[in-house]
Amino acid sequence: MGNAPDVLMGLVPLIRAFVRSASTDTATTVTPDDSGTLFVNLGTSGTHTYTLPSVTDCKGKCFIFFNGQTTSSLAITGGTADKIIGVDDLTGDTITSDAVAGSACLIFGDGTWYYAITTSGAQTTAGVWTVSS
Repeated sequence: MGNAPDVLMGLVPLIRAFVRSASTDTATTVTPDDSGTLFVNLGTSGTHTYTLPSVTDCKGKCFIFFNGQTTSSLAITGGTADKIIGVDDLTGDTITSDAVAGSACLIFGDGTWYYAITTSGAQTTAGVWTVSS
């Protein structure tokens, strides 16, 4: 079958742990063992940066990021340059949310790419995520 999956995620729990970060001053380094973790930003100003591991270490891994504040934003940086697909970009380095409570990003890895699925906490249909390469 030509569409047979290369990565099976049936045994990976979608959410296995919650990590709340109350400071935007300290960046968070994500590890492959954090797969299934929901990272909640509770910082009150600025941007909290999450750095993903090397994409080759993340085959079958998933991470969830949630903004719990209206006065700070999230930045998710790939551990490997030009490997985030999402937010209308095929080779992103970093994706960043606006300071909107409820904005979230799910990151899935297949060992070659990170796939970013973003949601907006805004009450409008306009997206609040941007990407930089």
